[in-house]
Amino acid sequence: MVSYKSGGREVRRLLLPLLLLAAWEAGSSQIHYSVQEEAKHGTFVGRIAQDLGLELAELVPRLFRMTSKGGGDLLEVNLQNGILFVNSRIDREELCGLECSIHLEVIVDRPLQVFHVEVEVKDINDNPPVFPMAVKNLFIYESRPPGSPSLSA
Repeated sequence: MVSYKSGGREVRRLLLPLLLLAAWEAGSSQIHYSVQEEAKHGTFVGRIAQDLGLELAELVPRLFRMTSKGGGDLLEVNLQNGILFVNSRIDREELCGLECSIHLEVIVDRPLQVFHVEVEVKDINDNPPVFPMAVKNLFIYESRPPGSPSLSA
């Protein structure tokens, strides 16, 4: 551990959280899945237990649990088969903007492990485009040089 005669305690106080954060990140991993918006209840997302390297028989005894950052109960895990599935309708436009992901924390005890899981919500283009005018006529004369502005009516 690094310490200096003057201000050694301050340096130690700064290094300890950094070391804890590094150990936390080293002990955790990230899994990525994707699902289309508007998917029905029960739609398969992924084999989360298998992908995290967990045995099905240990999910219940190790107190497997999953929390969502802002996603509510949109996704669920079947503890019998370790499959992540859609629990309720996902509306991408309601949930987020251009980039859309649900961030999950999977926690198991004995020993404690924390996993980061990201589920990307893919757009199904269910909203038709809206244009300010139904028809717009452009008149471009052949005598106009290339690059010059056109006249519209």
